[in-house]
Amino acid sequence: MGILSTFAVAALSLVVTAAAAELLLRTLLPPLRGYFVLPPGADWTLEPPPGAFPGIAGASRFRVNRFGIRGRLFGNDDAEYRILAIGGSTTRCAALDDSKTWTHLLEAQLGNTVDGREPWVGNLGRDATTSRDHVLQLKYLLPQYPCIDAVVALVGVNDVIAVLQQGWQYRERQPITDPSAERARMPRAFYRFPGRLQDLAAYSRGPVPWYKATALWQLGRRAKVVLERQRTFRFPDAPRRFEETRRRRQTAATWFDSLPPLEQPLIEYRRNLNLMADLAVAAGARLVLVTQPSLWREGLPESVERLLVFGEVRRVQGPGPAYFTARAMGVAMARYNDTLLDVCRTRGLDCLDAAGLIPRDTTALYDDVHFNERGAQLFADALIEHFRARPPFRPG
Repeated sequence: MGILSTFAVAALSLVVTAAAAELLLRTLLPPLRGYFVLPPGADWTLEPPPGAFPGIAGASRFRVNRFGIRGRLFGNDDAEYRILAIGGSTTRCAALDDSKTWTHLLEAQLGNTVDGREPWVGNLGRDATTSRDHVLQLKYLLPQYPCIDAVVALVGVNDVIAVLQQGWQYRERQPITDPSAERARMPRAFYRFPGRLQDLAAYSRGPVPWYKATALWQLGRRAKVVLERQRTFRFPDAPRRFEETRRRRQTAATWFDSLPPLEQPLIEYRRNLNLMADLAVAAGARLVLVTQPSLWREGLPESVERLLVFGEVRRVQGPGPAYFTARAMGVAMARYNDTLLDVCRTRGLDCLDAAGLIPRDTTALYDDVHFNERGAQLFADALIEHFRARPPFRPG
Protein backbone atom coordinates (compact mmCIF):
# COMPACT_ATOMS: atom_id res chain seq x y z
CA MET A 1 0.00 0.00 0.00
CA GLY A 2 1.42 3.36 -1.04
CA ILE A 3 1.85 6.42 1.14
CA LEU A 4 -1.18 8.14 -0.41
CA SER A 5 -3.36 5.09 0.16
CA THR A 6 -2.22 4.83 3.78
CA PHE A 7 -2.93 8.51 4.30
CA ALA A 8 -6.41 8.15 2.74
CA VAL A 9 -7.26 5.18 4.99
CA ALA A 10 -6.06 7.09 8.07
CA ALA A 11 -8.04 10.16 7.09
CA LEU A 12 -11.16 8.09 6.47
CA SER A 13 -10.74 6.35 9.84
CA LEU A 14 -10.41 9.73 11.54
CA VAL A 15 -13.56 11.02 9.87
CA VAL A 16 -15.53 7.89 10.79
CA THR A 17 -14.30 8.07 14.39
CA ALA A 18 -15.20 11.76 14.66
CA ALA A 19 -18.62 11.13 13.15
CA ALA A 20 -19.25 8.28 15.59
CA ALA A 21 -18.16 10.44 18.52
CA GLU A 22 -20.38 13.28 17.33
CA LEU A 23 -23.35 10.90 17.05
CA LEU A 24 -22.75 9.52 20.54
CA LEU A 25 -22.48 13.01 22.04
CA ARG A 26 -25.67 14.13 20.33
CA THR A 27 -27.69 11.08 21.43
CA LEU A 28 -26.25 10.06 24.80
CA LEU A 29 -24.98 13.25 26.44
CA PRO A 30 -27.75 14.87 28.51
CA PRO A 31 -28.51 18.54 27.86
CA LEU A 32 -26.94 21.21 30.04
CA ARG A 33 -29.16 22.30 32.91
CA GLY A 34 -29.38 25.48 34.92
CA TYR A 35 -28.32 29.09 34.37
CA PHE A 36 -24.85 30.27 35.43
CA VAL A 37 -23.60 33.85 35.19
CA LEU A 38 -19.99 33.00 36.13
CA PRO A 39 -17.97 29.79 35.53
CA PRO A 40 -18.78 27.44 38.44
CA GLY A 41 -15.69 26.51 40.43
CA ALA A 42 -13.46 29.22 38.97
CA ASP A 43 -10.50 30.13 41.19
CA TRP A 44 -8.37 32.88 39.69
CA THR A 45 -5.56 34.97 41.16
CA LEU A 46 -4.56 38.39 39.83
CA GLU A 47 -1.00 39.50 40.58
CA PRO A 48 -0.50 42.99 39.12
CA PRO A 49 2.64 45.04 39.77
CA PRO A 50 2.50 47.75 42.45
CA GLY A 51 0.67 50.87 41.30
CA ALA A 52 -1.12 49.22 38.38
CA PHE A 53 -4.50 49.84 39.99
CA PRO A 54 -4.45 52.95 42.22
CA GLY A 55 -5.80 52.10 45.66
CA ILE A 56 -5.40 48.31 45.33
CA ALA A 57 -2.47 46.52 46.98
CA GLY A 58 -1.22 42.97 46.57
CA ALA A 59 -2.63 39.93 44.81
CA SER A 60 -6.39 39.39 44.50
CA ARG A 61 -8.20 36.07 44.56
CA PHE A 62 -11.45 35.54 42.64
CA ARG A 63 -13.47 32.44 43.54
CA VAL A 64 -16.83 31.27 42.21
CA ASN A 65 -19.00 28.68 43.93
CA ARG A 66 -20.75 25.79 42.23
CA PHE A 67 -23.85 27.91 41.54
CA GLY A 68 -21.85 30.36 39.42
CA ILE A 69 -21.88 33.02 42.18
CA ARG A 70 -18.90 34.87 43.62
CA GLY A 71 -19.55 34.24 47.30
CA ARG A 72 -20.20 31.45 49.75
CA LEU A 73 -22.76 28.70 49.22
CA PHE A 74 -26.35 29.07 50.34
CA GLY A 75 -26.97 28.15 53.96
CA ASN A 76 -30.22 27.35 55.74
CA ASP A 77 -33.23 29.00 54.08
CA ASP A 78 -34.79 30.16 57.33
CA ALA A 79 -31.52 31.44 58.82
CA GLU A 80 -30.44 33.79 56.02
CA TYR A 81 -31.55 37.08 54.53
CA ARG A 82 -30.36 36.65 50.95
CA ILE A 83 -29.22 39.55 48.80
CA LEU A 84 -28.31 39.01 45.16
CA ALA A 85 -26.04 41.65 43.57
CA ILE A 86 -26.30 42.07 39.80
CA GLY A 87 -24.48 44.43 37.47
CA GLY A 88 -21.41 44.66 35.28
CA SER A 89 -17.74 44.83 36.17
CA THR A 90 -18.36 47.43 38.89
CA THR A 91 -20.31 44.72 40.73
CA ARG A 92 -17.90 41.94 39.83
CA CYS A 93 -14.86 43.86 41.18
CA ALA A 94 -12.42 41.49 39.46
CA ALA A 95 -9.34 43.48 40.56
CA LEU A 96 -10.31 43.20 44.24
CA ASP A 97 -9.72 40.20 46.47
CA ASP A 98 -12.81 38.22 47.52
CA SER A 99 -12.51 39.72 51.02
CA LYS A 100 -12.44 43.31 49.74
CA THR A 101 -15.34 43.44 47.29
CA TRP A 102 -18.31 45.57 48.28
CA THR A 103 -20.55 42.51 48.21
CA HIS A 104 -18.40 40.68 50.76
CA LEU A 105 -18.10 43.79 52.95
CA LEU A 106 -21.88 44.22 52.85
CA GLU A 107 -22.37 40.64 53.99
CA ALA A 108 -19.68 40.80 56.70
CA GLN A 109 -20.66 44.16 58.20
CA LEU A 110 -24.44 44.48 57.74
CA GLY A 111 -25.45 42.51 60.84
CA ASN A 112 -28.47 40.31 61.42
CA THR A 113 -32.09 41.15 60.78
CA VAL A 114 -34.46 41.89 63.66
CA ASP A 115 -35.64 38.27 63.57
CA GLY A 116 -32.08 36.94 63.76
CA ARG A 117 -31.30 36.03 60.16
CA GLU A 118 -27.72 36.58 59.02
CA PRO A 119 -27.07 38.24 55.67
CA TRP A 120 -25.92 36.28 52.62
CA VAL A 121 -24.74 38.32 49.63
CA GLY A 122 -24.04 36.70 46.26
CA ASN A 123 -22.10 38.54 43.56
CA LEU A 124 -23.35 38.03 39.99
CA GLY A 125 -21.38 40.81 38.34
CA ARG A 126 -20.53 40.02 34.72
CA ASP A 127 -18.39 42.27 32.55
CA ALA A 128 -20.09 44.42 29.89
CA THR A 129 -23.64 43.37 30.79
CA THR A 130 -26.39 45.95 30.32
CA SER A 131 -29.95 46.31 31.61
CA ARG A 132 -31.06 43.98 28.80
CA ASP A 133 -28.94 41.21 30.33
CA HIS A 134 -30.09 41.96 33.87
CA VAL A 135 -33.72 41.45 32.80
CA LEU A 136 -32.82 37.95 31.59
CA GLN A 137 -30.77 37.20 34.69
CA LEU A 138 -33.66 38.05 37.00
CA LYS A 139 -36.12 36.21 34.77
CA TYR A 140 -34.25 32.92 34.99
CA LEU A 141 -32.25 33.10 38.23
CA LEU A 142 -34.87 34.25 40.73
CA PRO A 143 -36.95 31.07 40.14
CA GLN A 144 -33.77 28.95 40.16
CA TYR A 145 -32.15 30.20 43.37
CA PRO A 146 -33.76 29.42 46.75
CA CYS A 147 -35.52 32.25 48.60
CA ILE A 148 -33.87 35.46 47.37
CA ASP A 149 -35.03 38.30 49.64
CA ALA A 150 -33.49 41.30 47.87
CA VAL A 151 -31.69 42.24 44.67
CA VAL A 152 -29.16 45.08 44.57
CA ALA A 153 -28.73 46.33 41.00
CA LEU A 154 -25.75 48.60 40.28
CA VAL A 155 -26.57 49.37 36.65
CA GLY A 156 -26.39 51.92 33.88
CA VAL A 157 -22.72 52.36 33.03
CA ASN A 158 -22.59 49.61 30.39
CA ASP A 159 -25.80 50.93 28.84
CA VAL A 160 -24.06 54.31 28.49
CA ILE A 161 -20.89 52.81 27.01
CA ALA A 162 -22.78 50.57 24.57
CA VAL A 163 -24.94 53.44 23.30
CA LEU A 164 -22.11 55.93 22.92
CA GLN A 165 -19.99 53.40 21.05
CA GLN A 166 -22.56 53.72 18.26
CA GLY A 167 -22.21 57.50 18.22
CA TRP A 168 -24.79 59.11 15.97
CA GLN A 169 -25.59 55.76 14.28
CA TYR A 170 -27.75 54.38 17.08
CA ARG A 171 -30.27 51.78 15.95
CA GLU A 172 -33.35 51.06 17.98
CA ARG A 173 -33.39 47.45 19.14
CA GLN A 174 -36.20 45.00 19.70
CA PRO A 175 -37.41 44.88 23.31
CA ILE A 176 -35.65 42.17 25.28
CA THR A 177 -39.07 40.57 25.80
CA ASP A 178 -39.06 39.64 22.10
CA PRO A 179 -38.07 35.94 21.79
CA SER A 180 -35.50 36.57 19.06
CA ALA A 181 -33.92 39.42 21.04
CA GLU A 182 -33.74 37.21 24.14
CA ARG A 183 -32.17 34.38 22.19
CA ALA A 184 -29.49 36.64 20.75
CA ARG A 185 -28.66 38.04 24.19
CA MET A 186 -28.36 34.81 26.18
CA PRO A 187 -24.59 34.30 25.65
CA ARG A 188 -23.94 37.82 26.95
CA ALA A 189 -26.15 37.47 30.03
CA PHE A 190 -24.94 33.99 31.02
CA TYR A 191 -21.76 31.96 30.98
CA ARG A 192 -23.86 28.81 30.62
CA PHE A 193 -27.54 28.12 30.08
CA PRO A 194 -29.68 25.03 29.32
CA GLY A 195 -29.41 23.26 25.99
CA ARG A 196 -27.59 20.54 24.11
CA LEU A 197 -23.99 21.15 23.10
CA GLN A 198 -24.74 21.12 19.36
CA ASP A 199 -27.40 23.80 19.81
CA LEU A 200 -25.19 26.37 21.54
CA ALA A 201 -23.64 27.64 18.31
CA ALA A 202 -27.06 28.91 17.28
CA TYR A 203 -26.69 31.60 19.93
CA SER A 204 -23.52 32.99 18.35
CA ARG A 205 -23.58 36.40 16.72
CA GLY A 206 -23.84 35.95 12.98
CA PRO A 207 -23.07 32.80 10.97
CA VAL A 208 -20.52 30.32 12.32
CA PRO A 209 -18.43 27.66 10.48
CA TRP A 210 -20.05 24.24 10.37
CA TYR A 211 -17.47 22.64 12.65
CA LYS A 212 -18.27 25.10 15.45
CA ALA A 213 -21.85 23.83 15.40
CA THR A 214 -20.73 20.32 16.33
CA ALA A 215 -21.03 18.82 19.79
CA LEU A 216 -17.33 17.89 19.63
CA TRP A 217 -16.26 21.52 19.16
CA GLN A 218 -18.53 22.80 21.91
CA LEU A 219 -17.32 20.06 24.26
CA GLY A 220 -13.74 21.13 23.57
CA ARG A 221 -14.60 24.71 24.44
CA ARG A 222 -16.13 23.57 27.72
CA ALA A 223 -13.06 21.46 28.51
CA LYS A 224 -10.78 24.45 27.94
CA VAL A 225 -12.76 26.55 30.43
CA VAL A 226 -12.66 23.74 33.00
CA LEU A 227 -8.86 23.48 32.65
CA GLU A 228 -8.56 27.23 33.24
CA ARG A 229 -10.75 27.29 36.34
CA GLN A 230 -7.63 27.58 38.46
CA ARG A 231 -5.34 30.16 36.96
CA THR A 232 -2.98 32.91 38.04
CA PHE A 233 -2.86 36.08 35.96
CA ARG A 234 0.53 37.77 36.25
CA PHE A 235 1.78 40.94 34.63
CA PRO A 236 5.59 40.86 34.64
CA ASP A 237 5.92 44.41 33.34
CA ALA A 238 2.59 46.27 33.26
CA PRO A 239 -1.05 45.29 32.82
CA ARG A 240 -0.95 45.39 29.05
CA ARG A 241 -4.67 45.41 28.50
CA PHE A 242 -5.26 48.46 30.67
CA GLU A 243 -2.16 50.26 29.49
CA GLU A 244 -3.10 49.75 25.83
CA THR A 245 -6.69 50.92 26.29
CA ARG A 246 -5.57 53.92 28.30
CA ARG A 247 -2.97 54.80 25.70
CA ARG A 248 -5.52 54.44 22.92
CA ARG A 249 -7.76 57.01 24.58
CA GLN A 250 -4.86 59.38 25.22
CA THR A 251 -3.87 59.30 21.55
CA ALA A 252 -7.39 59.83 20.16
CA ALA A 253 -7.47 61.69 16.86
CA THR A 254 -11.01 63.02 17.33
CA TRP A 255 -12.83 64.26 20.43
CA PHE A 256 -16.58 64.79 20.85
CA ASP A 257 -17.78 67.11 23.60
CA SER A 258 -21.46 66.93 22.58
CA LEU A 259 -23.71 63.89 22.80
CA PRO A 260 -25.89 62.15 20.21
CA PRO A 261 -29.64 62.05 20.95
CA LEU A 262 -30.28 59.86 23.99
CA GLU A 263 -34.07 59.97 24.11
CA GLN A 264 -34.64 56.60 22.45
CA PRO A 265 -31.90 54.72 24.36
CA LEU A 266 -33.26 56.13 27.62
CA ILE A 267 -36.76 54.89 26.74
CA GLU A 268 -35.30 51.39 26.41
CA TYR A 269 -33.34 51.78 29.66
CA ARG A 270 -36.47 52.86 31.52
CA ARG A 271 -38.41 49.93 30.04
CA ASN A 272 -35.72 47.47 31.18
CA LEU A 273 -35.65 48.89 34.72
CA ASN A 274 -39.43 48.49 34.91
CA LEU A 275 -39.15 44.91 33.67
CA MET A 276 -36.57 44.21 36.39
CA ALA A 277 -38.97 45.65 38.96
CA ASP A 278 -41.83 43.50 37.64
CA LEU A 279 -39.71 40.33 37.83
CA ALA A 280 -38.58 41.10 41.37
CA VAL A 281 -42.16 41.71 42.51
CA ALA A 282 -43.31 38.46 40.89
CA ALA A 283 -40.57 36.56 42.76
CA GLY A 284 -41.32 38.26 46.07
CA ALA A 285 -37.89 39.93 46.14
CA ARG A 286 -37.11 43.51 47.10
CA LEU A 287 -35.31 45.46 44.34
CA VAL A 288 -32.76 48.11 45.31
CA LEU A 289 -31.67 50.18 42.30
CA VAL A 290 -28.32 51.97 42.63
CA THR A 291 -26.88 54.82 40.55
CA GLN A 292 -23.39 54.43 39.10
CA PRO A 293 -20.52 56.56 40.49
CA SER A 294 -17.84 57.66 38.01
CA LEU A 295 -14.82 59.92 37.53
CA TRP A 296 -16.36 61.52 34.44
CA ARG A 297 -16.72 65.27 34.79
CA GLU A 298 -15.39 68.51 33.43
CA GLY A 299 -12.00 69.74 34.62
CA LEU A 300 -10.38 66.41 35.49
CA PRO A 301 -6.68 66.71 36.43
CA GLU A 302 -4.35 65.38 33.75
CA SER A 303 -3.14 62.62 36.09
CA VAL A 304 -6.74 61.37 36.39
CA GLU A 305 -7.47 61.77 32.66
CA ARG A 306 -4.65 59.32 31.97
CA LEU A 307 -6.50 56.62 33.94
CA LEU A 308 -9.65 56.73 31.76
CA VAL A 309 -10.35 53.94 29.26
CA PHE A 310 -13.96 54.27 28.08
CA GLY A 311 -15.79 56.55 25.67
CA GLU A 312 -14.65 55.30 22.27
CA VAL A 313 -16.94 55.88 19.30
CA ARG A 314 -16.80 52.83 17.02
CA ARG A 315 -19.07 53.98 14.18
CA VAL A 316 -17.16 57.01 12.98
CA GLN A 317 -14.82 57.54 10.06
CA GLY A 318 -11.54 59.27 10.67
CA PRO A 319 -7.76 58.98 10.72
CA GLY A 320 -7.66 57.41 14.19
CA PRO A 321 -9.70 56.51 17.26
CA ALA A 322 -12.48 58.88 18.31
CA TYR A 323 -13.65 59.42 21.91
CA PHE A 324 -16.14 61.40 23.94
CA THR A 325 -14.63 63.79 26.46
CA ALA A 326 -14.87 63.14 30.19
CA ARG A 327 -17.37 66.00 30.43
CA ALA A 328 -19.64 64.45 27.78
CA MET A 329 -19.41 61.02 29.40
CA GLY A 330 -20.34 62.57 32.73
CA VAL A 331 -23.42 64.23 31.22
CA ALA A 332 -24.54 60.93 29.67
CA MET A 333 -24.00 59.02 32.91
CA ALA A 334 -25.99 61.66 34.82
CA ARG A 335 -28.94 61.28 32.43
CA TYR A 336 -29.00 57.51 32.95
CA ASN A 337 -28.71 57.94 36.71
CA ASP A 338 -31.56 60.47 36.66
CA THR A 339 -33.71 58.03 34.70
CA LEU A 340 -33.07 55.34 37.30
CA LEU A 341 -34.01 57.73 40.12
CA ASP A 342 -37.20 58.69 38.30
CA VAL A 343 -38.18 55.02 37.91
CA CYS A 344 -37.62 54.59 41.64
CA ARG A 345 -39.89 57.55 42.43
CA THR A 346 -42.56 56.46 39.98
CA ARG A 347 -42.62 52.83 41.14
CA GLY A 348 -41.94 53.50 44.84
CA LEU A 349 -38.81 51.35 44.70
CA ASP A 350 -35.84 51.27 47.04
CA CYS A 351 -33.11 53.42 45.60
CA LEU A 352 -29.58 54.42 46.60
CA ASP A 353 -28.04 57.42 44.85
CA ALA A 354 -24.44 56.21 45.20
CA ALA A 355 -23.29 58.56 42.44
CA GLY A 356 -23.89 61.43 44.86
CA LEU A 357 -22.11 59.73 47.77
CA ILE A 358 -18.88 58.26 46.36
CA PRO A 359 -15.95 60.69 45.82
CA ARG A 360 -15.31 61.33 42.12
CA ASP A 361 -11.56 60.87 42.38
CA THR A 362 -8.88 58.21 42.78
CA THR A 363 -9.51 57.87 46.50
CA ALA A 364 -12.45 55.66 45.53
CA LEU A 365 -12.01 54.67 41.85
CA TYR A 366 -8.95 53.33 40.03
CA ASP A 367 -10.27 54.20 36.56
CA ASP A 368 -13.50 55.56 35.03
CA VAL A 369 -15.93 53.60 37.21
CA HIS A 370 -14.24 50.71 39.06
CA PHE A 371 -13.88 50.73 42.83
CA ASN A 372 -10.55 50.45 44.57
CA GLU A 373 -10.38 49.12 48.14
CA ARG A 374 -11.54 52.34 49.79
CA GLY A 375 -14.25 52.88 47.18
CA ALA A 376 -15.64 49.37 47.77
CA GLN A 377 -15.75 50.06 51.52
CA LEU A 378 -17.50 53.42 51.03
CA PHE A 379 -20.03 51.82 48.68
CA ALA A 380 -20.65 48.98 51.14
CA ASP A 381 -21.07 51.52 53.95
CA ALA A 382 -23.75 53.35 51.95
CA LEU A 383 -25.65 50.12 51.31
CA ILE A 384 -25.34 49.08 54.95
CA GLU A 385 -26.85 52.39 56.07
CA HIS A 386 -29.62 51.98 53.49
CA PHE A 387 -30.55 48.46 54.64
CA ARG A 388 -30.28 49.20 58.37
CA ALA A 389 -32.72 52.09 58.05
CA ARG A 390 -35.47 49.75 56.81
CA PRO A 391 -37.12 46.49 57.78
CA PRO A 392 -36.18 43.74 58.32
CA PHE A 393 -32.96 45.19 59.78
CA ARG A 394 -34.90 47.87 61.60
CA PRO A 395 -38.17 47.19 63.45
CA GLY A 396 -41.14 47.93 61.22
